Amino acid sequence: MILKILVTLIILGILFYIITYPYNSKLERKLRRVEKFPEVEYIPESQSQYIKFSSEEMDEELILEEKFLNSKYVDEKMRYLVLRPRHLNGEEPLCLTLLHGIRDCADDWIYKAKLRENYLTLRKDGRIGDIIFILPNSGFKGESWYSNFFKDKNHQYEEFFSKDLTNLLKKEYPNSKRGIGGFSMGGYGALKIGLKNLDSYDVVASFSGAISLIRMSINRRVMRIFRYLYVPSFLFNDVDRNHFVKVFSPWGYKLLKNDPYSIIKMTDSEKYIGKKFYLSVGSEDKKPYLMLQQWLDVVGRAKKYKLNFKGTIYENELHTWEYISKDIYNFLIYFNDEMKKEK
Repeated sequence: MILKILVTLIILGILFYIITYPYNSKLERKLRRVEKFPEVEYIPESQSQYIKFSSEEMDEELILEEKFLNSKYVDEKMRYLVLRPRHLNGEEPLCLTLLHGIRDCADDWIYKAKLRENYLTLRKDGRIGDIIFILPNSGFKGESWYSNFFKDKNHQYEEFFSKDLTNLLKKEYPNSKRGIGGFSMGGYGALKIGLKNLDSYDVVASFSGAISLIRMSINRRVMRIFRYLYVPSFLFNDVDRNHFVKVFSPWGYKLLKNDPYSIIKMTDSEKYIGKKFYLSVGSEDKKPYLMLQQWLDVVGRAKKYKLNFKGTIYENELHTWEYISKDIYNFLIYFNDEMKKEK
């Protein structure tokens, strides 16, 4: 009897999945609606805006340090980079943590996102002030998802980033306004950690992030059926399926607890007061990760729950570090300006 009920639920779920599948016509209709939000900016054919500096010029202006941090939450020594101005201008510097994507590393912010070039270009123009950048490796060879692995006490990465790293920043930069952002898997980590620790971060950002896990795993409406049940593995997308299940578990309620799209709804609205959110994506970042669709989900929810956010969509951009090297320029301006307003 129980088996028949489960089979029936699975069949109904599959039929519901087919009926509610996000076809292109639905995607285009939703995109047109979201683009009309006053918080959303559409950037056509963006170009890199940073100036090229020689290695010597960058070394004269900036200090790049490699550091390590031990933690009781993970069975590895966690590496991170600190990028800071060699000479501070006198004001309390801002502090910005940037998280990389899956199978990437902290160095990609330096060499692929052109963080130094973008920052120095803006700083020399007087457009932004002092910022100290914290660039951690995710752990687990770039595949930690910044999360606590299911039933695995040796790989509690969310605990490390939420507690050890965050507390270190509070101790070393006690008077600094803090932000956290990330690309792809890092966008997921930044939004999840930021939402769960709003008392620790003033600005939370996702650049083409995996910020709607239930969209990435299965149809979000189907999840409403399976939220208290075991989700059959064949309903997950093929992309990194086995590792995804290893980290988050195949239980619906576990996914929802770690899903930024769901966390926005579950969070007390009072905690959003004074917090700023930046959400960006490329217009062609659709398959296989469905980043555009995830962005639409979260921007719609941010609007519904009255978050103070800026949404940015870049025409013809894909899921690449080249796109991030363009977006980070605009985000640094946003981060600087919003934090200066608070002073």
